[in-house]
Amino acid sequence: MNALSPTPTVAETHATAVLNEEGMRQRLFDQFNAFWLNGMQEGVAYDTIATMTMTASIYGVVAKHGEGTAIEFLEGLVASLRTGEFAIAHSGRTMGA
Repeated sequence: MNALSPTPTVAETHATAVLNEEGMRQRLFDQFNAFWLNGMQEGVAYDTIATMTMTASIYGVVAKHGEGTAIEFLEGLVASLRTGEFAIAHSGRTMGA
């Protein structure tokens, strides 16, 4: 499932999701995908949505866990990025290459 996958409405998700941790994660994931899709449909560039989402996420991690943990988390993401974990094939080449 991604931002372009059909997702149930918030009401459908709320009605069927058990409000435990996994249910809340799924509900939030569905809302997050709807946010991305709505932004793209309104003409917001995909990379702009991504940048804003990443910035908001970093603020959230810092607020909950502190700067040290946020830095460790981001260093882990950098390592994953460098090893190609986030590589996306595009027109016969890898984006960013």
